[in-house]
Amino acid sequence: MKVTRQNVWQRQYHAHRYARHLSQSELDRRIRDIFLNSVHVNPTGKIDLFGPIDIAPNSISSESTSWMEKWGHMLEEMSLRHGPYPAGFKREILHSEPFPDFVSDLAKKAAKRLSSIGLKQGDVFIKFGKRKHMECLHESGALRIQPATYYAETDHNGAVRDDELKLSISLALSREDIIKVVQNPQDVPSEVPEHRVDVEFKSPTDYWLYCVTNSVEPRLFVDFNADSCVIIRDRATFSQMLHEATRRQLDGAVMHEGPAMYVDPLLPKTAKIFVPFAKHFGYAYQDEHRFCWLPRAPVQKVTHLDLQIGSLKEFSDLIVL
Repeated sequence: MKVTRQNVWQRQYHAHRYARHLSQSELDRRIRDIFLNSVHVNPTGKIDLFGPIDIAPNSISSESTSWMEKWGHMLEEMSLRHGPYPAGFKREILHSEPFPDFVSDLAKKAAKRLSSIGLKQGDVFIKFGKRKHMECLHESGALRIQPATYYAETDHNGAVRDDELKLSISLALSREDIIKVVQNPQDVPSEVPEHRVDVEFKSPTDYWLYCVTNSVEPRLFVDFNADSCVIIRDRATFSQMLHEATRRQLDGAVMHEGPAMYVDPLLPKTAKIFVPFAKHFGYAYQDEHRFCWLPRAPVQKVTHLDLQIGSLKEFSDLIVL
């Protein structure tokens, strides 16, 4: 009998049912997060799931395969709870908040324009936004560094709104799991109820944050409600200009730079979590590159900072849809 990938993922999940402790609403949120990370807008402005296609014909990238695996696991969790698909799946799972319109005119314009440029993932930084702000960034390097607390404000859409001061993980521990981590496993009773462990990592301070993306996905125009972007081709020069400008304005603050680390809250790869660079895996499709500045001493709230770091015209492109 032919064994499909779904069969393999079912067996994997039965061996490690890591989402068994989630409430239904938490499971629904996880399913939505996985689905949103699996959506791509192709060069023709149409939606591909679990794309983009890799170099080899009809092959799927390792990143997309990872999302397919997570999706397969959650299909199995829903089946164990409610029965065969589509039992348990309700409209509210994907529409608990407004769903991005990935087939809008904006998405089609973005797909056509970006595909004509031929950018490769990781070769550039891109900043998305409204035309007037992107023109100022391109012409004079005008930008705003926001407090981390700014992003938790409720008027942001789902692609922007997040608590940048904390990150939570949640684990289900069986008796076997407990035995692995205690010094005297023989003292663990034979009948131990399963435990849910919720761990919250917190930043001791507010901090300043500026984000760009490595992604060249057209869908980001839609996610960020943007009509323009600046494509920064010389990443090192941009980083240096930003560093020099903030060193003068944020005297004593320590600057950190690097890619965001996306954490699956049920399957964390490490317990070493640096909160300013840690993001819930639901935002992984954004592929952020982050610049953050930590104040000398912890503070409850910092204020935004407007800068002009110098013209980016020599090494960037302004795209207006």
